[in-house]
Amino acid sequence: MANIIEFGGGPTDEQKRDFYGYKYGTQLPGYLGYCPQLKYNSGKTYGQHTHELALEYDHVRTPNPADPPFVHRLKNEIPEPNGDNKFTKYMVSGYSGDIPRRLFHFGKSYRPECDDCIDEHISDYKKQHAQKEDLRRTVKAFPRLQALNFDPDVRDHLNTYRDTHPLLPVLAETKRGPLEPPIPRYEGFIPRVWTTEAGLGCRYHEMTKNGLAAFRHEVREHFKILQQPIIDVQSCPSSVPDPPKPIPKRMYLQDGMIPKYIGYVPQFKFDFGKTYGDSTRSLEVCYHDEDCYGSYMATKGLQPQQVVS
Repeated sequence: MANIIEFGGGPTDEQKRDFYGYKYGTQLPGYLGYCPQLKYNSGKTYGQHTHELALEYDHVRTPNPADPPFVHRLKNEIPEPNGDNKFTKYMVSGYSGDIPRRLFHFGKSYRPECDDCIDEHISDYKKQHAQKEDLRRTVKAFPRLQALNFDPDVRDHLNTYRDTHPLLPVLAETKRGPLEPPIPRYEGFIPRVWTTEAGLGCRYHEMTKNGLAAFRHEVREHFKILQQPIIDVQSCPSSVPDPPKPIPKRMYLQDGMIPKYIGYVPQFKFDFGKTYGDSTRSLEVCYHDEDCYGSYMATKGLQPQQVVS
């Protein structure tokens, strides 16, 4: 091997290959560059494959030393740091803020990459500012449009239309009805959808429509009760209406529980081989006829256990 060592960089690639005895086109394992047809070859070492492919396909080319290296020339003058500006000349390594377009730059140290990114950012800003000014000048070049509401011809035509069509509205009705369901993927609040059975087994359109209808019915019933006169029990006891029926205290219904119910169902873990609905309907906590499970246990002579504090 020649004893010539280049200034500042150590031995050249040719000198390294001569020293290690590499063949033409041989690459070390772990090489991340492109080798044509490499994935279709097997049975030999990585170096032998790359050597044979280099002889068959002329893809290994050495750079011409006569060509000067490419140096990116800045198009704008990077501003000097003054304490207020963010993107300046001589950016310090370790800055954790955002540098525009730095994600698409690589292969250089931190400061040259930041200079290139800031230069492109300033160029884009100037370009957009010039386009905005050009649009403003183009708009000013055209005459301003005159409003038509002061034109007597338009006024007379509107008056004539109103006189000949007295029952038709001039403008379309934009207010939606209280029962019109929203479009799918609407993320706002819809009453009585998730807390009742209005949204079971139907599409989103029908589910929201049922929820709005149930909410409107409850609101009307509420205002109807508020409009009823107050009856004095002592003055006319015979006219007192019957008390409303109490709200049932039963939580486990005879129809069974709905799938995905995450509450506790007694004895459910000992029943298997059936669907969730059939399993819950077959349990005595659901199929009894009493008002609640405690009353059913009392009729059997078994009181539910009470926790003594």
